[in-house]
Amino acid sequence: SYELRTALRPPQTIRNLHRCTSNAPTLSTSSSQFMIAAASSRLALSYSSLLNKSIASSPTLKITSNMAKRTQATSTLQIPTLADLCDDHVNSPTRLSVVEPGLFFQFGKLTRFHGQIQTVRCFESNPTVREVLSTPGNHQVLIVDGGGSKRVAIMGDQIAKLAVDNNWAGVIVNGCIRDSAIINELNIGVRALGTHPVKSLKTYPGEKNANCNFGGVEFVAGQWVYVDEDGILVSETPLAGNDNAKL
Repeated sequence: SYELRTALRPPQTIRNLHRCTSNAPTLSTSSSQFMIAAASSRLALSYSSLLNKSIASSPTLKITSNMAKRTQATSTLQIPTLADLCDDHVNSPTRLSVVEPGLFFQFGKLTRFHGQIQTVRCFESNPTVREVLSTPGNHQVLIVDGGGSKRVAIMGDQIAKLAVDNNWAGVIVNGCIRDSAIINELNIGVRALGTHPVKSLKTYPGEKNANCNFGGVEFVAGQWVYVDEDGILVSETPLAGNDNAKL
């Protein structure tokens, strides 16, 4: 912002410091260097004090300073980290749930993603996963409860490409995926328990919009999920002001 750029611009005195001292030919080299160091130190303290006062007195600069510490920039969007969200909502009446750490591996190009939850519950059979990801995602996140099975892959590259083409923000699979090398090149966020080369069955349709429970958290269609390098967070209501923006 203009306010921040103005606060961060070095004072005119600092920019003219060497120019001023260079016009004093009677000073010895050591004396000149001493004066420069002393003046720079005093100006640095004054500048630091001025900057802190500017940030303290400006709500805009406060927010910018705090969020700049732990945010990741995309082309036009600043996505809050889970750490920021937890700090900002620690006293919120909104119930936050964090998935048990260490369960899920990261796949896809997007390390951070979030969106409103849609759910599919199935076991070693994925027709409903394909069906749902073939519809417009509107930047939602599909939760696939595969019962934690590691005997087959619930999603491969073809279904993942459907998700990308239909604007899904991400997919979280309580089960395995395959074609991970290809999925890692797609512009989507994926979390899964691991990889498996064997494809799933097509026998059982599964269930849409069912409440899913795994990782110590209940995933309910219509609630919100946030994912980054630190884990997976579920909220009953949206936490970020740009939740409807494209990731």
